[in-house]
Amino acid sequence: MDKICIGIIGCGLASTWHIDYLRNDNRTQIVALTDPNKNSLQAALGRIPSDQRAAVAQYRNYTDMLKGSKMDAALVLTPHRLHYEHVSASLQQNLHVLVEKPLTVSAEQSIELARMAGERRRLLMVAYQYPGRGAVKYVRNAVKSGALGEVLYFNAMLGLHWHKLTKGWRRDPGMAEGGVLVDSGSHLVDLVLHLTGAKVNEVFAVADRDGQKVDVFTSVIVQFDEGRTGVLSAVGGGPFLLDITIIGTRGAVTMRDLDVITHVDEKDFVGEIGTYHAHNKYSQSTIPQTTLPVQEFIDALAAGDLSASNVYRAVEVGKFTEAAYRSIESGKPAAVRP
Repeated sequence: MDKICIGIIGCGLASTWHIDYLRNDNRTQIVALTDPNKNSLQAALGRIPSDQRAAVAQYRNYTDMLKGSKMDAALVLTPHRLHYEHVSASLQQNLHVLVEKPLTVSAEQSIELARMAGERRRLLMVAYQYPGRGAVKYVRNAVKSGALGEVLYFNAMLGLHWHKLTKGWRRDPGMAEGGVLVDSGSHLVDLVLHLTGAKVNEVFAVADRDGQKVDVFTSVIVQFDEGRTGVLSAVGGGPFLLDITIIGTRGAVTMRDLDVITHVDEKDFVGEIGTYHAHNKYSQSTIPQTTLPVQEFIDALAAGDLSASNVYRAVEVGKFTEAAYRSIESGKPAAVRP
């Protein structure tokens, strides 16, 4: 089959991960790069095999790339505020699109992009990393199969060195449109919604800016479904730690660091703290294979599978985030847009 021709909008840090995968997938060919920063362009080009570089067009303006290169798909890897502009322009050129998280911060803009992709029958996916991890697939299967029964409660926390690892536009409220919650925390929001299937109705959020212009520590109390509650925290200081617990009517599961799972079923659901370790139903042999967002994007394009899109989940992440920031500003609970 013909190779899937890819253009990349934005050649910063995120581009390195995607290029490193694409250069080893013989179904694809990177045909164009664009970034206003010449050094970033050269660095991205340098990650492409030397015998393929001559065929890669380089642009300083993304509109020139969209008009000047023949492509099947675009990767949008730019600051948050620019996502709507870059994704919509790519869809208008009838390109399939993989965009870094978040899709947009605005629920209205996210809904509009989902509509555009649907009308043009283009695949629009957001590069959320965690759902492709094998352990996450295990937990998702446990919830979706009904093994936990009705979800009653969740507690989710993502901690990382966000305050030390981020700089530049990520700390600029104008370009980032928020701090840790909309940036790395977007992964956590998506993961919770993906795992639980929760329909969030209302949130109450508080944030600590830790001397920055954007939130660095953010916690959200969530009300979902028929009055059930949960807690979600994005912690922009300390070591990496991702911890999610989901409690249902028939069982419970805890996942730590996308690897260590404790799964307790209905028979062993009642007991003293600690006894569940002896009855853990999780086994390493049952973990599905891990896949990357860009790999799933290319797999879907190769198969012509538009149903692989996660854009409607990304819309729900946008609604959640928008409501959380309204709550932080008002100091009151905020309803999540239906």
